[in-house]
Amino acid sequence: MLISRFPARRYAGQFKCLLSSLTFTVLLTHSFVVAAEPASLERMKHDTQVLSSDAFEGRAPLTAGEDKAVAYIADAMKQIGLKPGVGESYLQPVPMLQSETLNDPEPRLTVTGPKGSASFAYQQDITLNTARNAPKVSLEGSNVVFVGYGINAPEKHWNDYAGVDVRGKTVIILINDPDWRNSTTQGAFDGKRMTYYGRYAYKFQEAARQGAAAAIVIHSDASAGYPFSVPASSLAAATDVLDHSGEGSNQLWVKSWMTRAAAEKLMQTAGQNLDQLEKAAAEPDFKARPLNIQANFSFGVRLKRGVSKNVIGFIRGSKRPDEYVIYTAHWDHLGHCPPDETGDDICNGAIDNASGVAGLLELARMFRSGIAPDRSIIFLSTTGEEQGLLGSEYYAAHPVFPLAQTVAEIDLDPVSFMLGATRDISLVSDQTELADVVRQAAASQNRVVTKDSAPEQGNRYRSDTLSFARAGVPVVLIAAGLDVIGKPAGWGSRLFERYNTQHYHQPSDAYDPNWDWSGALTDLDFFFRVGDQLARMAGWPNWYPTDEFRHVRDAVRKGK
Repeated sequence: MLISRFPARRYAGQFKCLLSSLTFTVLLTHSFVVAAEPASLERMKHDTQVLSSDAFEGRAPLTAGEDKAVAYIADAMKQIGLKPGVGESYLQPVPMLQSETLNDPEPRLTVTGPKGSASFAYQQDITLNTARNAPKVSLEGSNVVFVGYGINAPEKHWNDYAGVDVRGKTVIILINDPDWRNSTTQGAFDGKRMTYYGRYAYKFQEAARQGAAAAIVIHSDASAGYPFSVPASSLAAATDVLDHSGEGSNQLWVKSWMTRAAAEKLMQTAGQNLDQLEKAAAEPDFKARPLNIQANFSFGVRLKRGVSKNVIGFIRGSKRPDEYVIYTAHWDHLGHCPPDETGDDICNGAIDNASGVAGLLELARMFRSGIAPDRSIIFLSTTGEEQGLLGSEYYAAHPVFPLAQTVAEIDLDPVSFMLGATRDISLVSDQTELADVVRQAAASQNRVVTKDSAPEQGNRYRSDTLSFARAGVPVVLIAAGLDVIGKPAGWGSRLFERYNTQHYHQPSDAYDPNWDWSGALTDLDFFFRVGDQLARMAGWPNWYPTDEFRHVRDAVRKGK
């Protein structure tokens, strides 16, 4: 084992690593510390099994499952000895508006055009949800416009909405970026590496900013990075947005995903060919195209307002208590979802992300067992990550601890419980000077850091790290290594792919007593080393000068 049972033993071979940017230089002078008390395998198993049990009903926000989950986590933080993060409480209120598309009457989408009409089956061809505070959606005769990839990026001289008025209309949008088919990460939008512009959340947000009434994102397994069952199951249950106490007049009446096969049928009613439209949309001179067809949407909505919770505890720093390192792990999952072939309709979210919460709590125990760090360490378990990073978005807008004084955010989503110990670890977000700290921590475990193994999936923009990145805070986002010790080449990749296609966001993501936990222990030790180094070092790592979030961080730090 790489985790020592001796208090605060330091590894031999101290190192000095110079991190430089245009504005400052950081000198790392500390060797890596092993936790005084190593991670407990039995505690992690217990926490994961409890949080993902049927009794917690999938931990959806604003449900009895949430009440049980936040109570369990807050009580664990208290027992560990963490200080409450919100005054005398561990709970940060997060106001939400919840909407659920009703099955009765059956949700409906039909289109009519010069080449005929077509209808689409709810949850088979299309998903239907709303961002409006309304008990019913009835949108008839909405003109449909194909807007390519739906991107408005002035810094890249790209605007798919240029020269077209989509106010009150329905826009059809391709998932991912214009150059996603590139075999390399070269291109206007980083080639096969999905950018933020490729993410569905951005596409819905931009469509709303343009004044559209409805937005339909065209899905394919290759371009989205996951099967249609993922958005279908994620959006079948109640969905949440942050409640800003307005009427949502600037929000979409319809947010929708559509299978590629269904999109081809829709285009046929307009006398258009989807393959040709997709090819045109990848060119810099693309112009949005009205399709001369009308869409008709109708579905009922069950609305509920409520207050969800982030759970926050912290360890006060001994030397610089007003500077912070933050660990995050979202506690929420999907709740009840479409039943599988066995009739199971609870998406338990054992790996995603009961495992991350178990790791978060165990890290808190590890830090509490040793010498107090120089900087304060925050342990934040967020709500609504599966609904669009809502808890982290709310925290970033209403930080309990100043973001200007937050050194970095480290996300656990999930912790590896399937593969076993690996020779490598994948750094998904490598656009900051934190990458050097990560590489040094891996080297102290005799491991190597690899690049994002699936850049086309846009994982950098699919976790709570995005909320902190948009607020300027440098982030560490790690994915499990795939070079599994004792297994043949490609074994880890195949197992991960099977999880991604068969269990991710499905009822089968349930606790399995046969998991190989050795990788979790190794990774947790790694997360400890990274956080401990950041808590003890003197400097302030930043985004690299070329990264999209660098100017935000510079402004935040300047205004501190």
